[in-house]
Amino acid sequence: MYKIKNIGLAAIAMMMATAFVSCGDNYPDSMDAPYDTDLLGIKIMNAGEKGDQVVEGRIDEDKKEVNFPKLDTLTNFAALRLEAKLSDGAQLDKTEIDCKMTPDDEQKKLTIRVLNHNRYKDYFMFVRKRIPPIGADFKDAKVYSFAGDNRYEDFKTLYTRCADFDGQHVLVVTRTDNKPHLLKVDDLKAGNINRIPLDLTDVSGGTFPYNMGALANGHIYMATLAGGKPSPLKIYYWETPTSKPEVIFSSTVQDIPESGKRYGDNMSLNIDKNGDGHIFFGENTAQNILRLTVSNHKTVSEPTILSADPKMKVAMNIYRYENTGDYLYSGLAMPITLSGNAAEKKFSLSAEHQPAEAVAARAFMFNNKRYLITCSAGFGSASKATPTLYVFDISKGNNLAEALERFDAASEHEPVYSFILGGAGNGAPSPCTNFYIERDAQGKDAKLYLFASRGESGFVIVEVPMAQDKDD
Repeated sequence: MYKIKNIGLAAIAMMMATAFVSCGDNYPDSMDAPYDTDLLGIKIMNAGEKGDQVVEGRIDEDKKEVNFPKLDTLTNFAALRLEAKLSDGAQLDKTEIDCKMTPDDEQKKLTIRVLNHNRYKDYFMFVRKRIPPIGADFKDAKVYSFAGDNRYEDFKTLYTRCADFDGQHVLVVTRTDNKPHLLKVDDLKAGNINRIPLDLTDVSGGTFPYNMGALANGHIYMATLAGGKPSPLKIYYWETPTSKPEVIFSSTVQDIPESGKRYGDNMSLNIDKNGDGHIFFGENTAQNILRLTVSNHKTVSEPTILSADPKMKVAMNIYRYENTGDYLYSGLAMPITLSGNAAEKKFSLSAEHQPAEAVAARAFMFNNKRYLITCSAGFGSASKATPTLYVFDISKGNNLAEALERFDAASEHEPVYSFILGGAGNGAPSPCTNFYIERDAQGKDAKLYLFASRGESGFVIVEVPMAQDKDD
């Protein structure tokens, strides 16, 4: 009986297994379609001036992005026609999209949706204009650093508080044993230090006989530090690196009407290609600004006392923008300010939209882009500012005033480039900046050079190529 019962159960189990297999083989397909929403291919059908160009987008399914090659600027961006290859039964929610851009915009990001029954999937679509590359390519910048571990020896103490740069030379104004000298940029780029000493015949007077200096059109300028009312403020001029110095301005502080107590802790030289312009000295305690008028490179006249922002403190500068009447006025605790040659304020950046202690601010055009450079000072042992060269893109706007206003109103204020000079806070950081634009045989911009220095930090030269169109 026992064996017969188990044989019977086994037979029943085999019959059930057969039935299950049979049912699995013949189970009816689902009546619901899968309704996939994949974007398999996409094209813009009416690109170009005549609307007769077809361009295909690159799809990144992981990122849910579509990138198209750059389109002719004469394309009708207001009505781009799309044609797509999609999952069975799917369709785009729109086959014509409005992608209008402002003249300043180079690309626009839109969302396209693939629909299938009640399901959908969104993709980000990027449309770009084919605009000739402008500005500088900071990703390919070459840095010649004489700061940090490679700090130039004369910057190891505050005996050196000033340097300048004109593309051919670096001027080092130092009271070390090396004394004021020039360095050829080509030598520095090759890693060589070959000092060109300046003739210091009859250079004397002042609290220091030289403290500040600058270069203009191949000529050299240096100024004394006049530390009190009886002290002389002198400006010396060298026609060439091998010339003897000439005194082009000399006056005791007390002989300048309405003057403060001390000048020569900073100097802002603004001389155009004809040798005309102004030199500014901010008073040590920010009482006022002394402005001198310069003509023909070495005729100095009209000492004028201007009102000052007390927040500028001891480190301040006023630099002219291109060949306009606009200047950038900057100082230790004041915002970067648009002014005229009388330091009258026209517009100031918000403090939170610029680096702390941003001084030596300059603006210039390079390859159809406008840039603002500045250097954070690191003034005093308690300073939290890291001495750094900053570069900002302020291209949007028809002039410097509009550019600063639009930059200030923007949501992003990040620099396009920065270089940390480093160094601890000190009482005379005296940051300096400058730039030089190398041009080709046709006079077109070819390469940008930037410069910054700071007391006890050293200096840096940054060589930046023009932007190139590297992709579609």
